[in-house]
Amino acid sequence: GESLIAGRRPPATFRFIDAIRINRLRQEERDGRIYWVKQRRISSRAIIPCANAFFAFAQNPIVVWASHHDWMRWEIDSFLLLHSGEGYTAFAGADRSVWAGQLPGFALEAPAKSGRIAPAMLAAAARELRRAHQLPCPALNGEGWSHGDAHLDNFIYDPAADRARLIDFEVAHRSGMPAPDRHADDLFVMIQGTMGYWPLEQWLAHARLILSAYFENAPAIERQQLTRLLLDRLAPPTGISRVWWSIRTDYLPVSERNARIAALRAGLNGHTFTALSAP
Repeated sequence: GESLIAGRRPPATFRFIDAIRINRLRQEERDGRIYWVKQRRISSRAIIPCANAFFAFAQNPIVVWASHHDWMRWEIDSFLLLHSGEGYTAFAGADRSVWAGQLPGFALEAPAKSGRIAPAMLAAAARELRRAHQLPCPALNGEGWSHGDAHLDNFIYDPAADRARLIDFEVAHRSGMPAPDRHADDLFVMIQGTMGYWPLEQWLAHARLILSAYFENAPAIERQQLTRLLLDRLAPPTGISRVWWSIRTDYLPVSERNARIAALRAGLNGHTFTALSAP
């Protein structure tokens, strides 16, 4: 499919925000296995309070873990909750790093941005998000787990198995958010993050596909509840939240962005997600 990314450049201030990195990443081999090793940068101590203040002002309901210990525990526990059943492992390194087993496949953001993503890849990612949301999380009082940053670069797609898996657990939803709100926010982030990739009709078709795959076997009452919560998030942004929306939609022009918000709202109003079948 066609991509809209080429040639679009963000303002210098937005490029600076987008370039901020809290962690550094490297690959290591141990006992014949490949691991991704994540370690916080020294500068993260100054960056994290600013990032959390920005998220609060932008009405983005996530936080970056301020405590090094809490971050490591969430990263490791989340990876194990999602992937240990398949034999993948994660653990703490002696240098206060997080070691996570390499998952097969590739991140979905690059093929999405270049217009080379297949519908099966998006459907697999949506199914995996749904699976993850059904897993009881001890840190969330046994309620369904959530990611907090479920954009396509955090999905690894394995073509051999037609399977996607989630990675990168350095943020979390704010404490006390009910599970439906957290799950709706993950779904919203996934769709919002693709808004600037393709022409309008193609984007709407892909959004319908994501929703259809996510809600394939969901009870009607859950579809209706998350529809309402998703509609609450689909409104033209105001104030500082416009900065975050610009970053998340790859600096799509405001008129284009608002047209897409309106088009998706029109498709959702009065419908459950099962009415939005895949193209």
